[in-house]
Amino acid sequence: MKQFYLLIILVFVSGFCVAAETYTVSGKITDTKKQAIPFATVVIANTSVGTSTDMNGEFTLNNISKGKVQLLINSMGYEQVSIDVQLNNSLHVIANAVLKESNHNLNEVFVKGESKAAQIERSGFAVSSVDTKQLQSKNLEINEVLDQTPGLRVRRDGGLGSETSYNINGLSGSAVRIFIDGVPMESFGSSYSINSIPLSLIERIDVYKGVVPVEFGNDAMGGAINVVTKQMPSMQQKNYTLDASYSVGSFNTHRADVAGTWRDKKTGLTTRMSAFYNYSDNNYSVWSDDIKIKDYREFLPDGSRNPDYLAVIKTGEKVQRFNDAYESYGIKADVGVTDKKWADQLFFSINASEDYKEIQHGPRMITPYGERYSTGWTVAPSVSYSKKDVFTKGLNLTGNFQYVKSQRALTDTTSNKYDWYGNLIPPVGGVTPLPGESGTATLNVDNNDNYIGRLSAFYSLSENHSLALSYSYNQFVRSSDDELAEAEQRNFGSTNNVNKQITGFTYQNTLFEDKMRNSVFVKHYHNYLQQDKVEMNDNVLDTIHFSRADNNWGYGATTSYDVSDRVRVSASFEKAIRLVGTNEVFGNAAREIVESTDLQPEKSYNFNLGGDFTLFDNTYSSVNLNTNLFYRNTIDRIRRNVVVQSGDSYSVYENLGHVTSKGIEMQLDYRIKQKWHFMVQGYYLDSRFMEKYADNGSENLHYLSREPNVPWLTFSAGAGYTKSDLFKNGDRLSINWYSSYVHEFHFDWDVIGNQNKPIVPSQFINDVSVGYTFADRKMTISLDGKNIFNTMAFDNFAIQKPGRAFYLKLSYRIF
Repeated sequence: MKQFYLLIILVFVSGFCVAAETYTVSGKITDTKKQAIPFATVVIANTSVGTSTDMNGEFTLNNISKGKVQLLINSMGYEQVSIDVQLNNSLHVIANAVLKESNHNLNEVFVKGESKAAQIERSGFAVSSVDTKQLQSKNLEINEVLDQTPGLRVRRDGGLGSETSYNINGLSGSAVRIFIDGVPMESFGSSYSINSIPLSLIERIDVYKGVVPVEFGNDAMGGAINVVTKQMPSMQQKNYTLDASYSVGSFNTHRADVAGTWRDKKTGLTTRMSAFYNYSDNNYSVWSDDIKIKDYREFLPDGSRNPDYLAVIKTGEKVQRFNDAYESYGIKADVGVTDKKWADQLFFSINASEDYKEIQHGPRMITPYGERYSTGWTVAPSVSYSKKDVFTKGLNLTGNFQYVKSQRALTDTTSNKYDWYGNLIPPVGGVTPLPGESGTATLNVDNNDNYIGRLSAFYSLSENHSLALSYSYNQFVRSSDDELAEAEQRNFGSTNNVNKQITGFTYQNTLFEDKMRNSVFVKHYHNYLQQDKVEMNDNVLDTIHFSRADNNWGYGATTSYDVSDRVRVSASFEKAIRLVGTNEVFGNAAREIVESTDLQPEKSYNFNLGGDFTLFDNTYSSVNLNTNLFYRNTIDRIRRNVVVQSGDSYSVYENLGHVTSKGIEMQLDYRIKQKWHFMVQGYYLDSRFMEKYADNGSENLHYLSREPNVPWLTFSAGAGYTKSDLFKNGDRLSINWYSSYVHEFHFDWDVIGNQNKPIVPSQFINDVSVGYTFADRKMTISLDGKNIFNTMAFDNFAIQKPGRAFYLKLSYRIF
């Protein structure tokens, strides 16, 4: 399979290499006082090819054809400047310009340009939009970018390739959904993660907190993360792009990706492809209290019996993880047409990936495994279509249809047992243990078939009023087999079926010269669960058939109002439904999740009240404050519970009951001369269990207790410095520091009294990065230090994350 991936990549790259030469024009726009001018427009005359300057006044135009071009440069309050640029010998040309302030006092009307990220943030939803343009020079994963977003916590079960969950304002797990260009992330298979997408392909990342637009067609109750990839080049450009990057770092970590696009201007035929490779030994040190060293010497050197035999003799010993390697690789290719009369975009795509993951322990770091591992692969063909002004002006249609075939296999057959040093444990009493490090030997294989369809229509009734309708269909079928199971179980097999359908309708309007934006919506949720299997009960095989249908309605509204150019307020409300997921109901052997077929959908009433305030802004510096108040009233909260049993652990999902969550998040940004950027964030959550009485009438012991395994107080801060034209016109040096503090929290119930409270200790993590972009803007090199003070770091259920690590990354734009 690896050879297949390699062959496709080589053919792809070689096809680009024979393409015609293209040119790059970049530069910096300043005023007469040498101050950078952000958001100035730079357009090639007589074309629609153009861009705008960033916060440093810099711009880049890629893939320009050979010859002479004229650049037209404009910014509100300045006189227009034109520059003639000759593209012949050098593939990269620097074109700087100085704009003079306009002396005309005419009644001019200016149309202020606004980035898509800014438009999203003023849509009325509680949303943060991250523009990735300034992040290209850093050695960052997408999850690291998300973890620096106000109100969002990215939580990992370890190092590279470990299970990742997202917490937005107190709601987490499947309550928070991930999308790629509006397509649910789960449809890409478990071997293709959000970190598999090269950062060079991403335009922006939208983080919705609480209320999620109906066009996503999903049961995202706690919020949603939508990764928006870059659009294809325009018709006027020489449509070839090819970028590659490679990074190497601690724990024998290697990451590489390549991404490119090509478009034929005459036919509109367009291709886009990306490929990735990840590997890490994940052999970082851990030393938490869960690391317990036992004495397995039955007899002492003098022949006497060891009084400490099988007793814990050390706690919190620093050891190195030894069965935690991870490897993944894959490709994603899109072929189609753009800018046709009958289609703005029509793409046929295929996504293929594989992964290998060693398993060091269960959901808790209690018993180490030495040979347990899982493998998986995914193949996912799809077709997507979009067209504006279908049949009539103002009617826009989009559709996506996908079939996903995937497999996840778990291998756990050894009779060997290991200690935390990676040494074999002698058989107790000379008796060889039963096979299976987790308790039961298995060669379980899950074969999954996923059918996904999504349709949405948008109709503009007038300039200020619009309607939208969306429908999503998701059919998931899993059949399981285990070579080590009883013959009758294998003959009958096991089949799990989940059918999810969500329909949404919304009305939107804008009032008061576009200062106020409102929307109201309604959703219908349908979920059908079915399971057929054979199970051993009291040494008798029983045939089990289970089925259940869930139908629920949700509704909500959003509004935002621009009080002035410097003040915007927003509010939203929603009754949301979170349907149960496949792994939650039917379990997952590779992740040691036990089935819970009586799990009920989660319901929540969500409120958000936020504001965006420009406290100070002039040509020298600016100060911005973003804040959001939230309240969640949740019924049948779905919670992952970790059960410790017989010296090991497993997970099961349960309905916690009635939980209320309220809190506040805020971020303060201070910028100086487009060179310095300082940021401070704060987040407080008060999430409490509100079920006073149990079913039997007794008072719940945990009434009014904080919800377990949820951080409730966090702070973070960052500082960045950017210096352009350091050694040569066009180059850029960036230095960044980021620090985060997580206050201690309980990963289980904080029971009454001061004893036996399982606590995740407070954490203070610091990261630094230095990046340099060469003058031709083609190559960037960066050095990153993660957790530089080697602080003990945790997320889910006290599983320790990597300590100090360093990574070197090289990114290169081939053309």
